[in-house]
Amino acid sequence: MAPVKTSAASAKKADRQYVDKASPVGTEGASKLQWLRSGRSKEFEVLVPPATLTMRDIQSQIPKHFFNRSIGWSSFYVARDLVQVAVTMYVMMYFGEPAIAAVDSLVAGMSLGAAVTSVAYWLTRAIVWNAFWFVQGLNGTGIWVMAHECGHQAFSPWRSVNDAVGLVLHSAVLVPYHSWRITHGNHHKHTSHLTKDTVFIPSKEESILKEIIEESPIVSLFWMVITFTIGWPGYILWNAAGQDYGRFATHFDPRSPQFRSDEYNDVIISDLGIFAVLAAIGAAIYNFGFLTVWCYYLAPYMWVNFWLVFITYLQHTDIRLPHYTADEWNFVRGALCTIDRDFGAPLNWWLHHINDSHVVHHIFSQMPFYNAIQVTRTVLPDIIGEMHQTSKRTLWSSLWESWVECRYVVPKDGVAVYHK
Repeated sequence: MAPVKTSAASAKKADRQYVDKASPVGTEGASKLQWLRSGRSKEFEVLVPPATLTMRDIQSQIPKHFFNRSIGWSSFYVARDLVQVAVTMYVMMYFGEPAIAAVDSLVAGMSLGAAVTSVAYWLTRAIVWNAFWFVQGLNGTGIWVMAHECGHQAFSPWRSVNDAVGLVLHSAVLVPYHSWRITHGNHHKHTSHLTKDTVFIPSKEESILKEIIEESPIVSLFWMVITFTIGWPGYILWNAAGQDYGRFATHFDPRSPQFRSDEYNDVIISDLGIFAVLAAIGAAIYNFGFLTVWCYYLAPYMWVNFWLVFITYLQHTDIRLPHYTADEWNFVRGALCTIDRDFGAPLNWWLHHINDSHVVHHIFSQMPFYNAIQVTRTVLPDIIGEMHQTSKRTLWSSLWESWVECRYVVPKDGVAVYHK
C-alpha cells in the first residue's frame, strides 16, 4: 500500500491533527488516533498509535493456540532449509558445472573467434553461477530466520534447545548467536526509541549541502551498494548504523557497552562458534582452494547479508513510520512502528514470512512465524485496523522511496517523523 497523499490545501493544516474514530481494539482509551504529516511538503500522513493502547488489548483478541510453540514444526522448517541447501549444491555440482563445460566444448568446436568464445565463456558462467548464488543465498537466509526464531525462544518451549539449535545455525552463517540475540532483544524492547533502539537510528538533522549531495542518484546507489554488501559485517564488527554508545562497540567483545556483566560467557560462546566456522572455512580453502570456497559458500553468504539488511531496513524505514523520544515512547507504540511488506509468494515462503508478519512478531516475539503469519492475515487487521502498516509495492520501489524520502527526523512534542 503506497503512502496516503494529501492535497496541497490539506498539507497546510497544522502539524498535528486528532480524529475521533471507533477504535478497532475497542478500548475507551484508544478511541482517539493521532495523525502527523511527514515529508518535505508534509504530503504524507503518519498515524501515531494512542499511548493508552496496551498489549492486553491486542492479546486478549488473539486465540491462545497461536502462541503455542511446536518443536516438531520448527524442526521441519529447519530440515526444509537444509535440504534446499543440499539440493541446490547438488544441482550446481552435477548439472550446473557440467552444463558450463558442455557449452565451452560446443563453442570451442564452432570456430567462432576469440572474442565470441570469450564472451560465451564468461556469459555462461555469469548466468549459471549467479543463479546458484541467488538461490543458495535465499536458502541461507531461511536458515538465518530459523536461528532468529531460536533467539526469540519461538523455536520450542525449551530455552536449552533453542539456544543449542540457534548457536549452530547462526554460527553457520557467521552470526554470533548470543551476542546478536542480546542486542536484537534490546532492539525489540526499544523499537523506534530515538536514544535506546540499537539499529537503524534515524538522523535528527541534516545539512542542506549533505542532503543535496546524497540525493544524487549516483551517490544514493553508491551508499546502497556499501550498505547491502558490508553493512551487516560492519554492524556486528564495529556497530555501523547502530546506537551511539559513546565509545567503540562490537558484538565480539563481552566488555562492549551493549552487554551486561552477566552476559560475558554468552558472548564468549558466540565468539567460539564463529571461530569454529572460520576454522572450517580456512580448512576448506586449504583443501579445495579459495575459488571453490568463494563459489560455494562466500558468494551465497554475501546474498544472505544482502537479504537480512534489505529486510530489516525496510521493516523499520518508511515515510509513514514515526519515532519517539523517551517522553512519548512505550512498548506498543514501538512495536507498531514497523511495516509488513509483501515480497510475493515465492519470497514470502522462502523467507519464512519474516517480511510480511513483522508487526505481529514485534508485538509477540515468542510467537512462531508459522502462527504469526496466520494472525497477520486473519486476526490483526480487525484488532488494530489503520495502525497496521502494510505494503505490496515492488522491492525496488519500496527501497528507493525509503532511501530518498527518509532522510532525517524532526522530534516535536516527543514524536518524530521523517523529513527530506
